[in-house]
Amino acid sequence: MPVSFSDKPLVLDAISALKVTNYYGVALRDNIYCYLRLYVCGGSLSFSIASFEQTPPAESRTGAAFAFGGNGNYLFVSCNAEGDLEAGLYAPSPIGKDQLVRTIPLPQPELFRGVDEQGYHWGFACTLSAALLDDLFGEALAPGAVFSGNVYKYSVDEAAFGSAFPTPQSGYLPCAAGFGEFLVVPY
Repeated sequence: MPVSFSDKPLVLDAISALKVTNYYGVALRDNIYCYLRLYVCGGSLSFSIASFEQTPPAESRTGAAFAFGGNGNYLFVSCNAEGDLEAGLYAPSPIGKDQLVRTIPLPQPELFRGVDEQGYHWGFACTLSAALLDDLFGEALAPGAVFSGNVYKYSVDEAAFGSAFPTPQSGYLPCAAGFGEFLVVPY
């Protein structure tokens, strides 16, 4: 998926979306449709995730995973409609659940709610600073940079989830399996 690189901040609503189209299990409430929008500015990665639920319970979350460089570790950021943001650096495991290497403190996300032709939605937006990406991965995002990742819609109290790129149903998130490729391109 192409990711726009810009010298100045962009409006996330004007950027193409990566939609959750792969579903695993049956969600108990509402649906598990959501999408990710992202761009790079000044080496920082800004993104938002919108989830289409009218009255999301506290257990309902959206999340994105991003892997930079070749060390195999990835950053997983998730949030619920109340703004309970969680971020961590994870190491993939060949068997069982991926392991949390360390918790990553991020600023409070920007929350949003609304209704449009697709229905009621909520979501969050945040930025992974260039300094953070350099510290965690030694990575500088510029046109031509390639990284991998995925976006998820899930609930912490059930095994069903959705993802943008096909993901083996492991029964847990975060999970490095099934990451797709992102390419930073000039805007």
